[in-house]
Amino acid sequence: MEHSQDDDYWQEISPQCYLQHVDLPMFHIGGWFDTYLRGTLRLYKDMAERSQYRQQLLVGPWAHLPWSRKVGAVDYGLEAVSPVDEMQVRWFDLFLKGLDTGLEAESPIRWFEMGANMWHTLPIISKSNQKSYFLSSTGLASIREDSGMLSESCPESYASDVFVHDPWRPVPALGGHAVVPAGSFERSQIDCRTDVLTYTTAPLVTDLHLAGEVMAEIWCSADTPSHDLCAVVSEVHPNGSVYNLTQGYIHVPSGQDRPLKMSLQATCVCIRKGNALRLSLSAACFPAYPMNPGTGSPLGSTRLMDAQVVTLRVECGGDRASRLLLPVVDLG
Repeated sequence: MEHSQDDDYWQEISPQCYLQHVDLPMFHIGGWFDTYLRGTLRLYKDMAERSQYRQQLLVGPWAHLPWSRKVGAVDYGLEAVSPVDEMQVRWFDLFLKGLDTGLEAESPIRWFEMGANMWHTLPIISKSNQKSYFLSSTGLASIREDSGMLSESCPESYASDVFVHDPWRPVPALGGHAVVPAGSFERSQIDCRTDVLTYTTAPLVTDLHLAGEVMAEIWCSADTPSHDLCAVVSEVHPNGSVYNLTQGYIHVPSGQDRPLKMSLQATCVCIRKGNALRLSLSAACFPAYPMNPGTGSPLGSTRLMDAQVVTLRVECGGDRASRLLLPVVDLG
C-alpha cells in the first residue's frame, strides 16, 4: 500500500526480470474477468516476439477460476464450456511425448467473443483500431441518464460535471475482474447514484465488435491532495438493464493539468444492434480497491475519521476533450 504507483519497487520484483532469460513452449490461459489477465497477455506478447518455441494463448469468458459457461450473472452458452482439458492433453502430448496432435497447424490464439458467444482464432494479436468516443454533457451527468453522452464526434463547446465522493459511503464494487464474485452483473442501481457520472451512446445501428485493450483519457481534478478515479464500460439494454464489460482504476495526486490516462482490462465482446455503450466514472470501487482518504498520505496511514469528502470535476469538450478509446475490430 506504500507503493500505489508502478515504481521501482514493483519493477524489481516483477516476474519479467526473471522470465526474460527463459525460452520454453508455453500455454497461456486467461479469462476476460481474470484478475491476472494483464500479466497473461503481457507475457504472451513478450514470448511470442522472441521465443523459438510455440506460444499458445486461450482467453475465455471466465474469471481466474472456475472455467465455466457462466460468470457473474451471465450465461455465455454451451460454446463457452472450457476446452482447456482437451487442449492441455494435446499440448503435453506434443511437447512431452513428441506426438503430432495437429496443434502446430492451428492458429496460436483462441479468443471467446462475449455477446456473439463464439470462439475466434487469430494468428497474432494485432494493434487494434483505437476508435475514440468523446464525452459530452449538459452538466448533470451525475443526476440524469440523458445528460452524459458518448459520441464519435468531439463536442466543440466545453462542459463539466461535478460529483462528490463521501468516504463513509463509497461507490461499491460489483463484478469485473477485481472482486469475488467476478464477472458481469446488472449494475443500473449503482449508475443511479449521484456520486457516479454516466455517459451513454445512442442505441447502436449496427453490431459493434471490440477485441483488445480499452483506454480512457479523462480530464479530472479534485479539491484534495489526491483522489482516485474508476472507469467502468458497460452494455445498456433497451429495457434499462446495464451489464459491466471491463473496468480500470487509478490513484493519482491532484493538481495535474492534463488528462488522466487509464488502462482498462482487455476484452472481446459484441455489442448488439439496438443496445448502447456506457462509461461510468466514480471516485471509488470499494472494497476492490482501498479507499483513498483524500489526504495525500500513503494508503492505509489515515484513520477513517480523518478521511476527507472529495469534490471532483470531469471536463469534456473544447480543448479539454475527455474520451474513451475502444479497440473496434471486424471479426467477421
